[in-house]
Amino acid sequence: MSREAVHRCGSPDWEQAMAIAAAQPAPLPIVEAPLAECPGEVLARTVHTPIPIPHFDSSAMDGFAVAGPPPWTLENELPTETGSMARAEVPALGAGRARVIVTGGPVPAGASGIVRREYAQATGDRLDLIAGCPDTELETGRHIRRAGRESALGEAVATAGTVLTPAHIAYAAVAGFDTLPVRRRARVAVIQTGDEVRGTGIPAAGEVRDAFGPQLPAYVRLLGGDVVSQVRIGDDAAQTRAAIEAVSGGNAVDLVLTTGGTGRSAADHVRREVEALADEVLFGELDMRPGHPTMFTRLPGAACWQVGLPGNPLAAMVAMRVVVQPFMRTLRGLPPEVIETVRLADGAPGARVQRLTPARRSGRPGVTLGDAGAAGTDQTGAASGAWELCDKTGPNMLRGLSHADGLVVLPASPVAPRGSVSCLRLPWTT
Repeated sequence: MSREAVHRCGSPDWEQAMAIAAAQPAPLPIVEAPLAECPGEVLARTVHTPIPIPHFDSSAMDGFAVAGPPPWTLENELPTETGSMARAEVPALGAGRARVIVTGGPVPAGASGIVRREYAQATGDRLDLIAGCPDTELETGRHIRRAGRESALGEAVATAGTVLTPAHIAYAAVAGFDTLPVRRRARVAVIQTGDEVRGTGIPAAGEVRDAFGPQLPAYVRLLGGDVVSQVRIGDDAAQTRAAIEAVSGGNAVDLVLTTGGTGRSAADHVRREVEALADEVLFGELDMRPGHPTMFTRLPGAACWQVGLPGNPLAAMVAMRVVVQPFMRTLRGLPPEVIETVRLADGAPGARVQRLTPARRSGRPGVTLGDAGAAGTDQTGAASGAWELCDKTGPNMLRGLSHADGLVVLPASPVAPRGSVSCLRLPWTT
């Protein structure tokens, strides 16, 4: 039976929409993930090293562990004393004696330092320094990496909320971790609509090539989620309802992304069917361009939300940045982002409504803009970090976005040259 969904908000602007999206979900559950799967994930709890790093005194050089001043009596090199022997198993070194050691090998108790191989000369079992050896080679502790020099026992390896990099993973491995506590990745279902959409090859007149199928899973991965279901349906009310019901029941997915069908024509079935199914419509449209017909709802039953992306590809990408990215940040346990302010090199005229427009840093190499192939680079702007608007940025165009570093917000009032505007960086740029 059809029912009326609860409508919470009318037409928020882009900033209000970001706040609404970020406020809805609770952070996802914590899971223990193998280190190899952790890069890019968000650490859910601060982890502390269970050992000092390094956890034993080791040699920083190939050479000889020595005890006291030269000359030394050189002990026979033992195969087990080449670095594989545990620190507790290494025999102590007596005064006046020396022993071969390799980089990373455990330093025996009693050693006063390490003498580099090139500074020592062995004659039988006698080891001495070569002529011209620097005096520093005999300093106490020379070339010894002391236990705990990098990290003391109990120091933080990484703090909660850290987006883990390969460097964090390597550090955690050195500290002895096999897994780390991270937020479970968001599970996302994608429902693509449109009778006119062609999935491969060159579309015929009246058809359009599918821009969503290849890029949405990649976009979702950048935001910390996985597309676990992806279907394409026609412009049909029954198919639309069945597809949404199939993925939104139970706990299978956290977010449903639909493409197209959010307008108000007779062929736009997504809006009507979602409003009939949803428990709550957080907003039904946005007070911005492009992306005006974007909708955000909470589906019944489990903790599952739906974002209705417009059918125009640039409008959908803007909606992903404004609505889906802040929603996913909260799922991952990250705080709301701080909105950046940049200067617009050439300014911009006023518009009827706020526009989120692809833009790039002035003077960035490797990008050509404009019909004539001119770079359009403002060298003064480049020197001072200003931004410039990209060309070809209609709601159905992707060319400008492919050249962009972010979306700048153009207000209704004109922006003077080098005036300040808000900017949302794109997740695939640095």
